[in-house]
Amino acid sequence: MNRRIIAIGTGASALLMLTGCVADVPEPVTEAPALEQEAALLEAQSDRIVEATMAELALADEEADADLLTDRIGGDAVTVRKAQYTLASADDGPTPVVLPAEMQAVYSVGADTWPRTLASVSQPADEDSTPVVMLWIQDDVDTDYQLRGWAHMIPGATIPAMAGTTSGAEQLTVDADGLLATPEEAISNYLELLREGEDSEFAEQFTADSYREQLFASREALTETANDAEGEYVDTIESDIDSTYVMGTADGGALVFAPVSVKSSFSVDDGIVEIAGAQQPLVDGDIEDVAVYEYRDLIVLHIPAADSDDTAGVVAADHNLIRITDS
Repeated sequence: MNRRIIAIGTGASALLMLTGCVADVPEPVTEAPALEQEAALLEAQSDRIVEATMAELALADEEADADLLTDRIGGDAVTVRKAQYTLASADDGPTPVVLPAEMQAVYSVGADTWPRTLASVSQPADEDSTPVVMLWIQDDVDTDYQLRGWAHMIPGATIPAMAGTTSGAEQLTVDADGLLATPEEAISNYLELLREGEDSEFAEQFTADSYREQLFASREALTETANDAEGEYVDTIESDIDSTYVMGTADGGALVFAPVSVKSSFSVDDGIVEIAGAQQPLVDGDIEDVAVYEYRDLIVLHIPAADSDDTAGVVAADHNLIRITDS
């Protein structure tokens, strides 16, 4: 019996990879007056960390070699960049995402414990892109700050006012109070919204954002394609609270940097799933009637202070395909 070949390499499947390149560039971020604490890094030190990171990245990009990402780039940033190098190796493969070296703002914390965070907002790579929010982590006093992740800003979003370079932002925990919700609760509710869709009871807790809109559009299109092949499309979305970091904003709110793992399973009955040629380099296994797309995303979520009239919302997010498996 001949088995149908179900192609998800064009059209609807393109929605599996959300883009950060959009027409509207948010207004530049601003700084708030200094608070009564001392920043863990001087401005010159922060600048040197950014410069060293971009130098390491430029060298790795030139060679398309993730093994060159060592001292200043680690964790999910290496995983995502390696996948981008792999995709770029294909004929007419996509160029790795441009991470601008010029920053419009850099924020350190006023913490005297570890791990410590450093965040920045870049200039846009071009007129069709939004700025990139980047996160560095210093695990302990003896290690370098490492770039661990990045995400493009949501169109129209702005970074809340942060403490200046003299005082530094407060380093918060995922169970910090004084907010509309603790960071852990807010991430849990937002991910439940992603799982349930636009009709979720949690939708009203968050401002609209293009990340979830595109995720929902992808799910709708691919579910229809799978149903036509008597198959199924399922998203599995999980947080990584142990790798989630929180910085306080100048007005008593919080900026949460939350890694998220997404597995999108596309299966058909009595057929074969065909992977797009541009995505073939990421295939791990023998794809037949099931293809599982694995993503490692970074969501940057703003949570206002408890007494604020504002609503929590995602200010930056990227959807990063890292692997395609058969189960």
